[in-house]
Amino acid sequence: MTNYLVVTAIGTDRPGIVNELTKLVTNADCNIVDSRMAVFGNECTLILLLSGQWNAITHFETTLSAKSAQLELITLMKRTSEHQLVKYSHSLSINLQGNDAPDCAVKFTEYLTKHTIDLAGLRTEAKDGYQHIEMIVNIPQHVDVTNFKNDFNQLAHDLNLTINFNL
Repeated sequence: MTNYLVVTAIGTDRPGIVNELTKLVTNADCNIVDSRMAVFGNECTLILLLSGQWNAITHFETTLSAKSAQLELITLMKRTSEHQLVKYSHSLSINLQGNDAPDCAVKFTEYLTKHTIDLAGLRTEAKDGYQHIEMIVNIPQHVDVTNFKNDFNQLAHDLNLTINFNL
């Protein structure tokens, strides 16, 4: 039976961190199913979804603790299961741009929550009074896509943001 582990590692950005962690994964006989990496300020953040047999995942968990200390990383691990795909009527990529306002992301995510729309991806960036928000949303069968787009257009307009939808 395949087991899954989500790993988050945060540490000062420097060459070699990703290589050290991927070697640790390989040496434990695990596989990287999915990963994301980003640099925030001077910190590197890496999120991994690993798969492997129970003993391989356990070996990785054990060796990561020592390696984290050696690499000066803060790490967090959580066992999980394979992601179950849900059938959605549509998937949309939404790009919003305009003057930075602290409540923009809150208003859009509140709308998604209220209408049980799945937020599959979110990236925000604010710099010099300007913001860019990228979202990937999965629209369930019970939500009318035209109404959703109209509502999001109105919300973007109210917040003085430009909006683009991509299928």
